[in-house]
Parts: sequence; C-alpha cells; structure tokens
Amino acid sequence: MYQRVQREDVVRIPPERLGEDIDAVARELTRTTLEGKIGADKTLTLIASNIERMGEGRIVHGDGAVYQRVKYDALVFAPALQEIVEGTVVEILKFGAFVRFGPLDGLLHISQVMD
Repeated sequence: MYQRVQREDVVRIPPERLGEDIDAVARELTRTTLEGKIGADKTLTLIASNIERMGEGRIVHGDGAVYQRVKYDALVFAPALQEIVEGTVVEILKFGAFVRFGPLDGLLHISQVMD
C-alpha cells in the first residue's frame, strides 16, 4: 500500500558543500540519501518532497560535516502482512518466478503456487 507520511531525519552535509546554498544542499542530500531506501519501519521511501531544515545544524568533533535535521513529506510503499497486491511476472525459473509489484520484485517460490 502506498502512503504519504511526514517524517524527520538527519542528513550529513559534507564540508566541501558548505559554501553552497544550505537549503538546496539539504534538499538534494535528503533526496539522494533517502529515496529508494528501505527504512527501519520496513517501508520503501519512493519520493521525498517539501523538505525543510529544522533549526541549526550540528558539527561533531573530528568531523567537519554539518548534521542537519530535516522535516519532509514522503511517499512510501508499505506492504502489510497478508495484503494482496497485483504484480507482473518478470522472470520464470525452475524454483519459481520473480514478480514485480509496485517498486519491488519478489520471489514466488514453486512450493507456494497451487496446482
């Protein structure tokens, strides 16, 4: 199931990017580090939008980067247990088939297919 959620996270802005517009850098790094990744809540972030910096960034001793807290809206794919989703068979093998559902591919093992 696709969901639109609001999230907060921290992005690392490397020292060589500090001379640039900090808002634009924070937006770019948020997109590149979070889009296409599976989070701890087992959801796949597809799109990050409306990215805003929250407060001042922090510098950690021994690292010249700025750690900036950001708030953003995300479109996520969050399949639920026992949820029925439509998919397309993309490859058939001896032990089963790979099925594309949403942005993911899954293995449909031959033992799970009814006669």
